[in-house]
Amino acid sequence: MAVVYMRKLEQEPETYDTNFTTLTKGVNIKAQEWILNQIGTGNSIIEYGCGTGALASKMALKGNKVVAIDKNYLMVTHAMENFPPDASENLAYQIGSFYNFSVEPRSKDLVVSTFMLSELRPFEQQVFLQKAWSALKPGGRLIIAAEFVPSGLWKISFKVKRWWYKKKIRRLKLKQTHLLNWFFKYLKPIGFEIMAQKKWKHGSIQALELHKINDEGNNEPGYYRPGLRKFKGIRSQLRIYRCIFTGQVDRVPIEPGIYQSGNPNKNSPIIVTANYDFTYIRVMRDLKGLDAWILCLDSNGINVWCAARGPDFGNSQLIEAVGATNIQQYTEKHTLILPQLSAGGISLPNLPKNSEAFPFKVVFGPVWSKQLPEFIEKRPARKPDSMKLAKFTLFHRIRAFTTHTTFLFRKIFLIPFLGLILAFLSLSIIPGLNFINRIRWIAELSLVIISTNLLITVLFPLSNFTRKFISKGTFFGALNVTLLVGFNWVHHGSIMYIIWNSAFYFWVAFFSTMSLSGYSMATSPREIQTEYSFFTKMNSILLVVSIVFLAIGMIFYII
Repeated sequence: MAVVYMRKLEQEPETYDTNFTTLTKGVNIKAQEWILNQIGTGNSIIEYGCGTGALASKMALKGNKVVAIDKNYLMVTHAMENFPPDASENLAYQIGSFYNFSVEPRSKDLVVSTFMLSELRPFEQQVFLQKAWSALKPGGRLIIAAEFVPSGLWKISFKVKRWWYKKKIRRLKLKQTHLLNWFFKYLKPIGFEIMAQKKWKHGSIQALELHKINDEGNNEPGYYRPGLRKFKGIRSQLRIYRCIFTGQVDRVPIEPGIYQSGNPNKNSPIIVTANYDFTYIRVMRDLKGLDAWILCLDSNGINVWCAARGPDFGNSQLIEAVGATNIQQYTEKHTLILPQLSAGGISLPNLPKNSEAFPFKVVFGPVWSKQLPEFIEKRPARKPDSMKLAKFTLFHRIRAFTTHTTFLFRKIFLIPFLGLILAFLSLSIIPGLNFINRIRWIAELSLVIISTNLLITVLFPLSNFTRKFISKGTFFGALNVTLLVGFNWVHHGSIMYIIWNSAFYFWVAFFSTMSLSGYSMATSPREIQTEYSFFTKMNSILLVVSIVFLAIGMIFYII
């Protein structure tokens, strides 16, 4: 989990080395020693992600010519302030990254990087390898240290720890790191082979010495392309159910890259989509074997609609995918067909024009993937409304009810319900609160949440009189109170119990309606942002009031 906290530690370069050594239990020092033993002397070296310059200065003091680069100016400033006098002729620091730092091709004996790769997403890892390959002389070496997933049973404890650390990362509002799930697959296609490997902590931290290959007559690195991925059959259907019945809250990524439908050639269309497993399966099934190239962007395992509403399906991801895959080698087409629902994240005016790195124009295809065959066949100059408008039909609303309700129970109500169960166990001696009553009360709360969300999704068109979700939430809150009060009068026959529980009924509907905004396609992120500040205040007040009243109502229930 070392790399997960690196982003936080990098804000304090003076204590970075000490804290990082403590965090890795000294493994970072062992990795440095291993690297120093591998590099020897008299080499021309470039180090990416040099941090405080600890390794760079040691390499320079061994008689190597080192250029050390880091995009964090605080780190570079600290490194330069602690510049070792004996290395003045062999060491230079620069602010930059492997993306934007210009290196003369075939000019370096070694490229070194430690604990940086986990900060890179899959396409970025591929681009890093490609840049390193280009910078290295024939037979040059790339030496890295990074965090990997351990093998065997150690993988279980590793993933539990990572889950816990990721919660802390979200609380600290830091960017998530990325496990090197597919890194070893990239090596040979891009042009590297492993010469030496060292593992620590059951393989969760590894150092690799890679040798540059495929250099004879080649001036360019290779490109990685993921293998065929099944989208039919029981296992694929189970993967769809996993996405639907887990609330679509877990990121479920597939390898980003180029896939193919049917047997595409250089005249086949290029369809762009997300690397969300559900999306990939639906697109491939809906194409029905149509010959086409499928370019899956690295949307962080999020579906197109949600990724485009956030920062995960935009210009940068599109340009990155074209560069990392070199898809232009597969096709003579100069048009990328993007999903209509990605329009919120893609800014056409800001895409490169007539660029060698991005030699494509972009068109937005239909709103649903099932319309792709018709769109590709007819290529209408003007799309009909059926291909442009995403209607929130009853079918989509029922599916939204399933995923949204699951999301609420997993991410919002799980801990409160566990707390209630523990509280009931500790209050079991109270008269009137026997086991059956406790189960009934928890079951009733669960049914309230389920029925409320079913009410909202099925009757959602009734709220089309406004685009404001606060107004929609107020409307459904009032409707929910009206319906549940009638039900509870029949069920309990207690006016006081109903009155005290009405606040909770209203809050559940109010909160759930705003939470449903991401599923509804009835608004835009900008509109939601304008409402969110006021919603947060209202929601907090309603939640406190509903909890207090719910507790009082429970007393009446017991009595």
